[in-house]
Amino acid sequence: MPRFTNIHTHIFNTNCAPDRFLMIIPNNVLRFAPSLVKWMLSGNISRAIIYRLSKLYSGVLNRKNSAERNAFDKYIAFLNIGTQATQLEVFQKALEAGRKADSSVRLVALTLNMDYMDSEPNTSNAYVNYESQLEEVKNIKRLYPEELIPFLCIDPRHAANEALLNWSKNYFEKGFMYKDVVYPYFSGIKLYPALGFFPFDPRLYQLYQYAEEKGLPIMTHCTRVGSQYIGNYIETLIPDQPEMIGDLNDEDINRAQISIYQRIARYKGQKDWIKNNKRGKNDFACDLFGHPENYIPLLKTFPNLKICLAHLGGTNEIRMLEDLRQEKGNDDLLLAREIDKIQWFDKIWQLMKAYPNLYSDISYTVSSFEENDKVLNRVKQFLADTDTYGNPLSERVLFGTDFFMTEQEKREVELYDITRNTLTEYYHALTRLNTERFLGF
Repeated sequence: MPRFTNIHTHIFNTNCAPDRFLMIIPNNVLRFAPSLVKWMLSGNISRAIIYRLSKLYSGVLNRKNSAERNAFDKYIAFLNIGTQATQLEVFQKALEAGRKADSSVRLVALTLNMDYMDSEPNTSNAYVNYESQLEEVKNIKRLYPEELIPFLCIDPRHAANEALLNWSKNYFEKGFMYKDVVYPYFSGIKLYPALGFFPFDPRLYQLYQYAEEKGLPIMTHCTRVGSQYIGNYIETLIPDQPEMIGDLNDEDINRAQISIYQRIARYKGQKDWIKNNKRGKNDFACDLFGHPENYIPLLKTFPNLKICLAHLGGTNEIRMLEDLRQEKGNDDLLLAREIDKIQWFDKIWQLMKAYPNLYSDISYTVSSFEENDKVLNRVKQFLADTDTYGNPLSERVLFGTDFFMTEQEKREVELYDITRNTLTEYYHALTRLNTERFLGF
């Protein structure tokens, strides 16, 4: 029987994050002195004070913008765990929680290249750059060869085309022997476009070509809320008409290109949405990088490439517009959804019906299933649908938790239980059959 798999976890800690990391949280206080707050979190007493203040502030946010509240909660959870543990300890914590749900559990750990997240240099002596982060992950893989499945985070600013491919091969094609089995160090690709690049960037072409040939799956972040580029020069990263992968004579790619360029123009038409600044206020600009439509050039150019658009687009993109309108503080989010013309969840639904190698996962979004019946019911409608070839979409949805970003919302063990209790009829497929199909083993 296929092994039980959590397809979406993180084990990096705050040492892997840049000094100004907290500028991703849409709060003026944190954006004014993010390095100071991060430094304060390194001490137990300071961390306890900030945690209590965060709980108070979160209570205030409960009466405000739900997207801002979710972002705040998510990264306070990251700070609470990430400042106290090594990557090994974070992994062991996640593994312990997973084993309570199923003793055979294995975890996909998604690394994150944050070296290009900020334009300012890191002055902290504790900062661990990306390649050092990867060496630590390789050591953990040696300790847990069957339980840990790392994905390699790719950024075209780190290296491009042949240089990027050759660098990546060192992680995909090298490994070690354990019980007469050869285990590669890394078994998939992680993309996080909101850090400052488009997934259709031509600098990624050779890597995608290699991934399709070798059957390497791609996991990519696909919600509005998340980490993002916090540097001072967002305008330079978003040209009016970015170059993209694919044959522009292809009808689908051409249509997507026109739509993407029009979306960029509409975002640039909004005051301060795409404007250089020193406070990390790139929230809506970075949504342009992660929009589901950006993957059409890849899906058409590499029809056998397995891609997972994570989180089903995010809870706020599953929720209906009328529900968001009833809450205060969602004006910008509602405007962004109006500009995009289609909710990210609905776009993912549309794309998965058309492209048989496109997947999604329930990570982080699962934390809302018990409290929000409308979100759960929409997800169930999606799972019950079929693609244009008559195959159930539920065969391409994966179980994941987004540990440890969800810890402020739900304890890790709860997310396993919530999935089992709310998606009972799909539980075996989501946790075993589909994850094995996506991974290829």
